[in-house]
Amino acid sequence: MTAETSSPARHAEPAGPLFDGPVLVTGATGFLGQYVVRKLLALRQPVIATGRNLRIGLALQAEGADFRPVDLTDLPGLGTAMAGVAAVVHAGALSSAWGKESEFHATNVGGTENVIAAALAAGVKRIVYVSSPSVMTRHAEQLNLRESDPLPDEHVSVYSLTKRLGEDRVRAASGRIETVILRPKAIYGVGDTAIFPRLLKAAQKGRLPIIGDGNTVTNLTHVSDVVEAILLALTTTKGVGKAYVITGGEDVRIWDVIKDIIARSGFKAPSRKLPLGRAMRAATVLEAAWKRLHLPGEPPLTKYTAGILGLSQTYDISAARRDLGYAPKMPIARGVEESFAAGLAALRGEGKAATRETAVAKPPRPVAVRIMNSGHVRVRPIVFFPNTRSLRPVTVPATFALIEHPEEGHVLWDTGYAPRYYEATRRFPWRIMRYATPATIPHELSAVSQLGAMGIRPEDVGQIVLSHFDPDHFGGLQDFPKARVITHWRGWEAARSVRGLKAVKARILPGHLPDDLAGRLRLLPDFDGPAISVFDRSLDLFGDGSMRLVDLPGHAPGQFGAFVRRKSDDTDLFLAADGCWNLAAIEANGYRGGAHRWLAVDKTVQDATTEKLRRMHREWPELRIVPAHCPRAWSEVGEAEENVTA
Repeated sequence: MTAETSSPARHAEPAGPLFDGPVLVTGATGFLGQYVVRKLLALRQPVIATGRNLRIGLALQAEGADFRPVDLTDLPGLGTAMAGVAAVVHAGALSSAWGKESEFHATNVGGTENVIAAALAAGVKRIVYVSSPSVMTRHAEQLNLRESDPLPDEHVSVYSLTKRLGEDRVRAASGRIETVILRPKAIYGVGDTAIFPRLLKAAQKGRLPIIGDGNTVTNLTHVSDVVEAILLALTTTKGVGKAYVITGGEDVRIWDVIKDIIARSGFKAPSRKLPLGRAMRAATVLEAAWKRLHLPGEPPLTKYTAGILGLSQTYDISAARRDLGYAPKMPIARGVEESFAAGLAALRGEGKAATRETAVAKPPRPVAVRIMNSGHVRVRPIVFFPNTRSLRPVTVPATFALIEHPEEGHVLWDTGYAPRYYEATRRFPWRIMRYATPATIPHELSAVSQLGAMGIRPEDVGQIVLSHFDPDHFGGLQDFPKARVITHWRGWEAARSVRGLKAVKARILPGHLPDDLAGRLRLLPDFDGPAISVFDRSLDLFGDGSMRLVDLPGHAPGQFGAFVRRKSDDTDLFLAADGCWNLAAIEANGYRGGAHRWLAVDKTVQDATTEKLRRMHREWPELRIVPAHCPRAWSEVGEAEENVTA
């Protein structure tokens, strides 16, 4: 290894938040994005994290980030998430050596256009765009490339082309918003899934020849150094409107590093050499076959990968040192060693096992609760109630609840139906739902109308707790455009991408979910709090015992119920959503639920939920269980509360 001058950092580590408002990080659930979010949180900087990986997003949320599951192609969601944001780190991208050209353009170009548009509309001060030095490279030996060198007319991959086009969009916006472009080279570190893991996988299969003469020289950049460069770019004055290459400041013989890692992993080090010309020709043939035959996955070798491994490419970072005060801190040898050790430990399953602390549920905090009805359907008792063969239709309500919290303000538990149901079910295949559940939904019974009659404006509702994704529970979401929507991640994962007949089966109606919903969501993790009654896990939503949530699986993905104590009479209520459809179903031993069970996404799990509710009803008789569609529960709890003022 030969080192470019590697001096200590010349800048002071930020002592606190960089901005008064939050920083929004796109691609926050990716490798680099996670590090950026955690560094900003360590500086006590509020962060809005966007990305598609829900599990990683929830982990960042648990650490203090405001996670919004927004995709870069979702302009309305980005616009909502961007409200009040001071600066953006645009690290999200489709980063791969292979893939559909349309997807690269939609994400890397269209997504960047969306980020810029949303940032401009929200009055964001600065965008730091994470690009790639591959926008500068050709299929040729290139040493000490500088930002001032002319960019190639033809790019080495669709990824490189779309990152170049993304840069063009950022530059075009620089007169209206402050911009800084960073081009970090070959990011690695603990948690990397792109560089060394891919090489190790190829070595494990015996598919890793030495491409070229084995003397390829390149640069690597530890993820911590990239994060440092991003922090500098967020606050620089000299660097505004410019682009900078970021590396670890060392030129390394990449095959020496690769062979060392492979040998220490216990695999056979590569020794067979494949001349670069032959590798390029093979990659060309493979790429053509994959395109023409529409083969799944990535070809065993691409021209981009062959060029990276067989052609020397190094970069001059003097501009970043001069303008940003950037100075890489992580030596390549140490960074690779730490990354390798962490990866090996993960493969062996080493590390601290997660443990669940035993805790006692907080006592319930009484709140004002008002159960309300948004409309009804007419059903035949034989499909709805146990122990009856009656065919005479009965009226079944679709209820929701208004909760008045001393600190959280107006909170809705579901929204019930809304009149837009009629338009949504006018055409096939959604008309099937209208036939199955013929609903009567008067405008004056919609949640927005009833709350308006109470003097509560739509913008006064700060939060909607959505028990699950059924139209008689989320029908009114669009009427409350300022509310954060709180729901379980499993429910959103199931609902976010269904189309056509799958949407009908999942009961996701067109025109019901707000266009910007992803930007308004607060996703709940798997519950891991203390036991309550027959439920061995719970989640204290507001941390004060006012709404304690428990899983009600089976009927719909991610469905949950809520324990609340009604302030007016100190009665404990259990908002059961569609855990069961009526009280008779849990009072009749052996009844399995009729049509309710037939609609369940998992009938076996629904049976277990029904039995759990049945047991709770026996063991806690004073608890008022309130299924969303039970005429008796509505009569006893809902109508009795109509004259209670919140």
